[in-house]
Amino acid sequence: MENTILKICMEKGFLLDKEMLNLLSGLSEDAAKELIEGLVKLKIEERVITRTLFSKNLQKIENVLVDGKNKTVIENLFFNLGYSRTEIEQKEINLANLKIKNEETGKVKLISSPAVLPKKVSVLDFVKHYRSRYEQIRRILLERDLNNLTSLRKITDKRDNYTVIASVFGKRITKNKNILLDVEDLTGRARILVNANKKEVFGKAKDLLLDDIVAFQVSGDSEWLYANEIIFPDCVLSEKKKFDKDEWAAFSSDVHAGSIFFLEENFVKFLNWLNGEKGDEKQREIAKKVKYLFLTGDCIDGVGVYPDQEKFLNIKDIKNQYKKLADMLGVLRKDIKIILCPGQHDGVRVAEPQPIVEEEWAPDLHNVENLTLVPNPALVEIDGGFKVLMYHGASMHGIIDEIEDIRLNYKADSPTRVAKEMLKRRHLAPTHGSVIYIPNEKEDPLLISQCPDILATGDLHKAEVSSYNNILLIASSCWQSITPFEEKIGNHPDPCKVPLFNLKTREIKIIDFSGGE
Repeated sequence: MENTILKICMEKGFLLDKEMLNLLSGLSEDAAKELIEGLVKLKIEERVITRTLFSKNLQKIENVLVDGKNKTVIENLFFNLGYSRTEIEQKEINLANLKIKNEETGKVKLISSPAVLPKKVSVLDFVKHYRSRYEQIRRILLERDLNNLTSLRKITDKRDNYTVIASVFGKRITKNKNILLDVEDLTGRARILVNANKKEVFGKAKDLLLDDIVAFQVSGDSEWLYANEIIFPDCVLSEKKKFDKDEWAAFSSDVHAGSIFFLEENFVKFLNWLNGEKGDEKQREIAKKVKYLFLTGDCIDGVGVYPDQEKFLNIKDIKNQYKKLADMLGVLRKDIKIILCPGQHDGVRVAEPQPIVEEEWAPDLHNVENLTLVPNPALVEIDGGFKVLMYHGASMHGIIDEIEDIRLNYKADSPTRVAKEMLKRRHLAPTHGSVIYIPNEKEDPLLISQCPDILATGDLHKAEVSSYNNILLIASSCWQSITPFEEKIGNHPDPCKVPLFNLKTREIKIIDFSGGE
């Protein structure tokens, strides 16, 4: 592809530096031609295409290319070059052809949409990804009052007190029942001993995951460091947000349309309730005020997700599964805004960040008028300025397995307990290998750069609501009865429960659609 790109550029009188050649090689031939022809139209004097050229002529280039037929691909190129939407287009470029609607009420605004250009991934990409993550979290930790901050390389043989920001790459229990941590920053490596007698610090160290990036207050020298405190980057909001209008948001996930275990009758009952056709007078009054429905992944059961899955499907085609889902969602009244992100069972790549469900696989879903498709994860803003971070939750199983307190006392029965650990680390999947992901050298798309008002998750099939540092944690239930796999691993799904949140009063209800009327 590189030779094709070079040929297109030379035909138009342009040369490429190495960085831009690598980036443009990820474009299709058609998109590359459109980009180069756009530069020709602008009569740009520079003949060598560089990052600087884009920076100097950003607005002009955007104006020429934003309405082209390769709009999304070229916008992704801009984003990969490091330009934010506000830099490219003040009216907010939609990176994934998302349906973003801004109205007086019922507003849906996508704040973050991770863009990943298709390209061959090398070891160097993972190195850059982790360096970028380190720098992002380091900047967050620098907002704290950290005494005598230094790098690992600058620690001398003189015994002293230091604060270091480091990533954990090894953890083990010593024969004396202390914890020994292997840590590193961008300058070097060290060992930190956490004494079991320091109960508070020891408790924090027990919960540390591999690849966690935290601040350590330590004493010691270049030979041995001893932990006195561990500081997580943490998500904290100063206040709880409220809206001045009486509106409700509903949260659900894991519909699994197409599965023989899909509880269709119960799901339809829920949709009818939203339309004001079910429930007592008080419930119908609430239903009329529901303005948002968040669906946090696994909305279909998919095909080929696990071995012999076809035995458990009554719809064996992805498009028809999405048609089934679209037909059901299509009956909802149009003043309810539906926001849907994918999960592992949906018709997108498994690697995170996951893109929106494309029209190729779900044409009927794209025709649902009041539906907004977003990536996984996605940060969405709604009425009242509420920022909702949607994440299906593939990493939750790994966190449960690695944190002793959760593994022994909660297992998969408390999804918000797991969500708290994500917020504490400012990361949705801290440990390498806990999820399949695509590295990004600009910024880690799974890092929580903005603290949300609400973190909405799915995947564990349990409805639960709690809070952490003024952030509301909402885990969604499912619409699927227990599967053989869940029985095998000891999961206890609790289907047909829908958490509801009032934007004005912050009142929370969980309505059960599992029984009769």
